[in-house]
Amino acid sequence: MSSYVQSEMHGSVLELRIDRPASKNAITSEMYAQLAQALQDADASDEVEAIIVMGGDGIFTAGNDIQDFVAFPPVTDDAPVWRFFRALMNVRQPVIAAVDGPAIGIGTTMLLHADFVFATPRSFFAMPFTSLGITPEGAASFLLPLLVGRVRAADLLLCGSRISAEQAASWGLVNAVVDAGTLRDTAYERARALAKLPADVVQRTKRLMKEGIEQWMMRQFSSEQQSMYETVTAPAAKDAFARFLQRR
Repeated sequence: MSSYVQSEMHGSVLELRIDRPASKNAITSEMYAQLAQALQDADASDEVEAIIVMGGDGIFTAGNDIQDFVAFPPVTDDAPVWRFFRALMNVRQPVIAAVDGPAIGIGTTMLLHADFVFATPRSFFAMPFTSLGITPEGAASFLLPLLVGRVRAADLLLCGSRISAEQAASWGLVNAVVDAGTLRDTAYERARALAKLPADVVQRTKRLMKEGIEQWMMRQFSSEQQSMYETVTAPAAKDAFARFLQRR
């Protein structure tokens, strides 16, 4: 693991932490590859009974590192970001996300695949794909309308609107909003409660909850990949990325 992705075992709980505060925890291709590998290793392990994904104090993630995204656009099926999503979708163990601060772009779409999400009052969620000239990822265009309804999903995905942690909780995207000082403890409390249960039963139940929608989800995931291939190098995206990098 690089210094930007921390992986630690605490008993039977694996903690994966995005740790790149100087760049607001923006995620590079290398970081996606490391997160994917950590999830694949966890899936293959009988020692891991729950997984916690978190960022740092006051920042979950600003989403993709745009400079890295421009240099290494995800235009092949084995691009690290797609490997990360597939690993997150397929991991057997329950995944608990602990969100403190902004969760932008993939910072929100990855949460659609978590089994539990806890956030703090200073957290907010946004998916500004259209303003960057690209389309959604990670089956968000299927899962988000399913979870919050079509008109709310349109506000988030078409307009890139930002919602607060409280609003996300009221829409069913977040389990609970807790104080920043207790966020990590809350996540571990849930992880340890799960670890006390029969692991096979927990994993079978998670699998059963997903089976009914998996075919549709994966079809949409593939459609979004194709759409990303077509938009990420198109003029609208190139112009948006250039403006973003110039402002930075």
